[in-house]
Amino acid sequence: MNEYLVIRLGVEATDPVSWLVWSQQEHEIIASGVLAGATELHQLQERVGGRPVIGLVPASVLLFREVTLPGRLTRQSIKALPFLLEEEVASDVEALHLVVLASREQQVSLVGVDRALMDSWLGWAAEAGFEFKQLIPDVLTLPLQPGDWTAVEIEGQWLVRQNEHSGFQAEAEWLPVLFQTFEPAPVIASYSIPPADCAGEWQMQPAELPMQLMAQGALNNKVNLLIGEYRRQPEWQRLLLPWRKVAIAAGVLLVMLLGNQLLTLHRMSQESAQLKAQTVELYKQIFPGETRVRNPKQQMNQHLKALSGHSTRASFLREFMKLVPIFGQIPTLHPDQLRFDDDRGEFRLQATADGGYQDFDRFRQLAGEIFEVKPGDMKNENGKVQGTLTLRSKS
Repeated sequence: MNEYLVIRLGVEATDPVSWLVWSQQEHEIIASGVLAGATELHQLQERVGGRPVIGLVPASVLLFREVTLPGRLTRQSIKALPFLLEEEVASDVEALHLVVLASREQQVSLVGVDRALMDSWLGWAAEAGFEFKQLIPDVLTLPLQPGDWTAVEIEGQWLVRQNEHSGFQAEAEWLPVLFQTFEPAPVIASYSIPPADCAGEWQMQPAELPMQLMAQGALNNKVNLLIGEYRRQPEWQRLLLPWRKVAIAAGVLLVMLLGNQLLTLHRMSQESAQLKAQTVELYKQIFPGETRVRNPKQQMNQHLKALSGHSTRASFLREFMKLVPIFGQIPTLHPDQLRFDDDRGEFRLQATADGGYQDFDRFRQLAGEIFEVKPGDMKNENGKVQGTLTLRSKS
């Protein structure tokens, strides 16, 4: 962006507000003016457009200080800065918004401003329908003259920059009195006609409009009071803010779905392990001579092939294989003994149900599609039901 809107705010809402639109590419003023007060800031909406807005705040309500820390500047020592100013500030130091301008070893340059004023300035802009990209002390936008001071007059007030990180503001009639207190007398580069009878060595600079001078100094200025609790949100964050609740809800839903999937997989894994254990147990009951059972289904098929000429045993194994998946659907039903009556062509099952009588009912329902199921004796001991069933194939 090559064009900027620069606004110099007042302390009160009724103070005049100077503004200027500056073209960095053309190096010229696009438009400028003065509003009667902060309540007229809405008139600048059409001037904002897509231009960044830089706010200049009066040095008269700012506190510039140099402090010495007991150690180097850290996140912890930053929290102690307000208490180093307690003897210099009449108001509550905790009400100050402090910004570190520079630090070198134990020396820290900072500026402080009352939070109530920060809230007022940002509130005025919000009511007018725009926001500030930066808030800069007006005196720190004046040209920096190494070893010398810089001054300009605007609306009956003098802005004076003393060095890179400090300055002050004074009414024109009080400036001669104020300059008598400075020893030695300073050298001042003045961009306005120097006041009469004022101490110091005043050196006249090429005259420029005060707002133009400050606008040029604001564009590449790194100072910004909008830090910490007043940090300006990046554009992408502001655009995403309305979708924040939706994103949170979607995230919660995703976590729930993933959690359910994991629980389902865990449950299926447990059921698979239980089914395999039951199958192995049943296999050992049928073939007690085999102690090494790795793949009961494959080993069972091998027995079926070997018994292809023994119809009774082969028939038993084929019918038995129909029972295996039924047990897999009822993991809390554990077969204790399974016998086959060759003469009757039927199974006699003894089992224990951790889930009570309903496990047997479930088994009878599932097995009833393939077998004729006849219940036998059942008893309940210590919360578990033991019972017998007789199963005869329908085919």
